[in-house]
Amino acid sequence: MREVGEEEEKTNPAAGPTYVERISGLINRLVERFLVVIGASICLILFAQVVCRSLGSSLGWSEEVSRHLLVTITFLGSTAAYKRADFIGLRGVGQWFGPNCEKAILVVLQLLTLTCFGALSWFGAIYTVKAWHHSTASLQIPMAVPFAVIPLATAILVLHTAADIVRTVRGKEL
Repeated sequence: MREVGEEEEKTNPAAGPTYVERISGLINRLVERFLVVIGASICLILFAQVVCRSLGSSLGWSEEVSRHLLVTITFLGSTAAYKRADFIGLRGVGQWFGPNCEKAILVVLQLLTLTCFGALSWFGAIYTVKAWHHSTASLQIPMAVPFAVIPLATAILVLHTAADIVRTVRGKEL
């Protein structure tokens, strides 16, 4: 069964997803798969730690790696959650003033969100660079490595928000 707008997309190429929307979708699919791999890795690492402790030894690095991976899941998971929920707008307020006002309110909210994510990405990158000379406790890797997820995730959020703005301006339902 065809979706409502599917026929229009086949006859009108401009109605199909834009480059930004396609890239946003592709990155989201990659992130979701990566999240599964990270989650499985945490499970395996913690299981190995339990087995080693029961045998009288310990994996000194396991807790640190698990903690960094959990932070990575949190940040990258937020990008997948944002993409799946799309943009939560104030549709109720906009409906009082008509569809054009509703669309304008939604675009303004999306632009504010884009600005916020852009600032987080910028300052996250600065923070990551500053952390390069500090190292983790057990792995002795630069703290910039685990901190790099901050600008990465927020840059992905910028991309998803830009795709939402394009979709809203083009008149597609979110």
